[in-house]
Amino acid sequence: MPSTLRGYGVTKRLKWRRILGLPVVALTVTLSLELAHGADLVPAPSPPPAPPYAAPAAPQAGQPGLYDPYRMEVRFGGFLHGVGGTEKGTYDLSPEFVFPRLPLFQSQWWNVFVPRPHVGANINLEGRTSAFYAGGLWSFPLPYRTFFELFVDGAIHNGVENNALPGHSGLGCPALFHVGGSFGYAITEHWTVMATFDHLSNGHYIFGINCAGNTGPTPNPGVNNWGGKIGYAF
Repeated sequence: MPSTLRGYGVTKRLKWRRILGLPVVALTVTLSLELAHGADLVPAPSPPPAPPYAAPAAPQAGQPGLYDPYRMEVRFGGFLHGVGGTEKGTYDLSPEFVFPRLPLFQSQWWNVFVPRPHVGANINLEGRTSAFYAGGLWSFPLPYRTFFELFVDGAIHNGVENNALPGHSGLGCPALFHVGGSFGYAITEHWTVMATFDHLSNGHYIFGINCAGNTGPTPNPGVNNWGGKIGYAF
């Protein structure tokens, strides 16, 4: 085949390949653009839902160092007896049992006013008035491991009612009121210490009580004790 024809044929074939290749390139570009545009229209995936809110756990009673009024306690202490009164200068020992707060209104905020039953004694070491008491005690937890308590009880005693001898208080009645309060600190989950004021009297000045058969006003010298206790909670 002459060289001129061979060159002519080659030129023709290249020309037709370029002509036929243009639509293929155009089709490829068009498809690429369509795919890209379609990808833009696909919605972005939704973010995962937030985990449900979980409120922090409330401190549980009985954690180390916290005062828990729902436990049994055994307490023991000592007092300066009869401070400011006729029986001053003597001393008492005081064992006490404090029971758990009564299981009432535990889900309500006012359950702090539900009392704890307690029983105890003030035993004088020098023959002055000793007493046994029982009643209600109210515990109020405070910050920093502290707590405050009030108690109101009935009491019986072995002291003098009327015509008291020197060094003895004439308490007027065989049954008395026993009231007072404490400020305490929780050393650990189990151990507590308290500073306590303790008052024993017939309540005449407050309630106007006349007792022991007296027709006139009943003497009410009372007995004031100041001291402290240490407690262990089970």
